[in-house]
Amino acid sequence: MIDHKTVNIRYNFKGKPAESAYQFDGVDLINSVLAHLVNLHVEPTHIPAQERMENGGIRNTQRNVNLIEHGVDDVFYFDEESQEWLEIPSKWLVNA
Repeated sequence: MIDHKTVNIRYNFKGKPAESAYQFDGVDLINSVLAHLVNLHVEPTHIPAQERMENGGIRNTQRNVNLIEHGVDDVFYFDEESQEWLEIPSKWLVNA
């Protein structure tokens, strides 16, 4: 059974302080935080139907998202072990 824990996140969204919390499954904390922020603040881009990759198309490819272009910056998460807020570097926000 997977033990989920709550991860608290602080960040700025369009220049205003914001907070969020989500259930973390224990695999790859930083990318999970970034994926959570993408789900919260990035509208999905609908593309026309395309061929699957194995048939020469790009249907199953996922493009990286620049969270800073969507107004998300100064991202911190609370580390339970150290009891500190740790920053996610801005260079990682441009390639979420």
